[in-house]
Amino acid sequence: MRGTGAEGTRDVVSWCGVGLLIGALSWLLVVIVVNDGGVFGESNGWWVITVLLAFLVLWFGVTWRRGSDRPEPKRYVLWMCPAAGLGLLVTWFAFPQDAFEATTRGPWAFDPSPMAVHLWLVVCAIALGCVLMLLGLRGPVPRPLRRTLPSLALGTSAVLLAGALAARFLVPWVPHHVAEDLADPASVPTQATQVGWEWRPPMDTEVREVRAGAHGPLVLLWDGAVALDGTTGERLWSYRRPHGHVRDVWAENEYVHVRHRVATDQESGEERFETVVLDALTGRIVEEASTATGPPTGWLFEHGHDLARTWLDLPEACTVHDARGYGRRLVGVFDCPDGEDGSRTSVVALDSAEETELWRMEWTGDSTGPRLDEVPTNMEQAPIIVRYGPKEKSLVLDPETGEEVAVLPEEPAGDGSRELVYAGSDGTVTAEDTGDLETTFHRADASGRIIEEAVLTDTFVGYAIGSSRIAVLDEALLISRELTREDETSQARVQVVPFGRTTRWGEGTVLDSGWTDTSGVRNPSMTMAPGAVVLLTGEEENQLVEGLLP
Repeated sequence: MRGTGAEGTRDVVSWCGVGLLIGALSWLLVVIVVNDGGVFGESNGWWVITVLLAFLVLWFGVTWRRGSDRPEPKRYVLWMCPAAGLGLLVTWFAFPQDAFEATTRGPWAFDPSPMAVHLWLVVCAIALGCVLMLLGLRGPVPRPLRRTLPSLALGTSAVLLAGALAARFLVPWVPHHVAEDLADPASVPTQATQVGWEWRPPMDTEVREVRAGAHGPLVLLWDGAVALDGTTGERLWSYRRPHGHVRDVWAENEYVHVRHRVATDQESGEERFETVVLDALTGRIVEEASTATGPPTGWLFEHGHDLARTWLDLPEACTVHDARGYGRRLVGVFDCPDGEDGSRTSVVALDSAEETELWRMEWTGDSTGPRLDEVPTNMEQAPIIVRYGPKEKSLVLDPETGEEVAVLPEEPAGDGSRELVYAGSDGTVTAEDTGDLETTFHRADASGRIIEEAVLTDTFVGYAIGSSRIAVLDEALLISRELTREDETSQARVQVVPFGRTTRWGEGTVLDSGWTDTSGVRNPSMTMAPGAVVLLTGEEENQLVEGLLP
């Protein structure tokens, strides 16, 4: 009885091994179907060897018919030993090292391919199945069914379950996490004194843009988007398509759009794209296959001049000085002859979908070529900045109505001038060169009355004026700068410039990254968001997002 029990145990082990082989081949079939047959070339092709091995073992190593002779145990063990050894060896060589952040050779090699992981799972299942069949010490026979069928089902289901769990949790094709139980959002900081948190994008993608979200920064990636909590830097929600071709990612109104390729026409070779629409607050999918084709301003920037002239049917004598997109609007600025010697300059907003005029503002007099611009703002829709407007003065216009949002303060007497740093519903901030390496920042209310000033000395900041390198808080300015030495190392520094006092460059520094590789601190920019001033530095795999807190 004792020997019979040992033989029965070995049969159970052998049939579990057979189940692993059948489960591996079944999961391979699932992978091939899901990937439309595109599995060859993955995992260096090692998986093909184990698949052929599985077919040979199932054909020659298993007695499928009742009454057939079982292979001689010594002969069975003799040829199952190299089969198991080959399976284990291929498992080692087929390991997808660059599919996992913990084992990849570096950011440049990281390739989180679900296909490679699933094929390696097939290889592992086949190798383990061969080992279990070897441990059975004799070829498995189908009788008695009460013992063989459960063992066979156990091995098969184990592989299918492992594959399903890997697809759901280890290497999901579309990683998607939704925000739950959101607390009330924090307010935008009035000052910043410390680096409260930092966040790096996943190894296989980069940051396109950082925008202000509902509870903190909304980080648009090349393959999706991530929303962070402004006070802690924790992820609130995320949606990525790291394994597919993503053409565009953009935020519009209260939604995030991810446009990705879904198929390629076999006859024409034309690629077919769809757009997933996400709720910017929670990350939940609102629409799986939207007809939105791209960011609202891309093609308007590229063809703005020609579109403005065509849609307005301008005479040849008129000159279009500038045209650009603001959301779904095309705004153009042009002048046309008005009488014998004068000219009339117009700023016109057009509906890009209807190609109709929404509003217009005009002035007469000689023009030196007005230009459109944008500066940092607290408004949900960026105001339209018209530089060199009436009497060479800049205008701050509401993109919805064309009305002035804020009036700029009067220019200083003499040859001095003020450059626009910030414009919003609460007023403006302008910068004036007031001495040798000295800049005075004037804060004015919406009527143009200067209400407070901040002075920065011992540095030149002209490079940052009007850009996201400067953030305007209630109590101070933040100025980000990249410093570079002769040895090509660089340093990122954020300087606090409080209103109501004079500050030397280097005093009150919030962030000093230390001297490091240039690519790690290049192109610093800041975004005002609930809970933090968000600083983005670096490029490619060295990008870093940091939260500057009170």
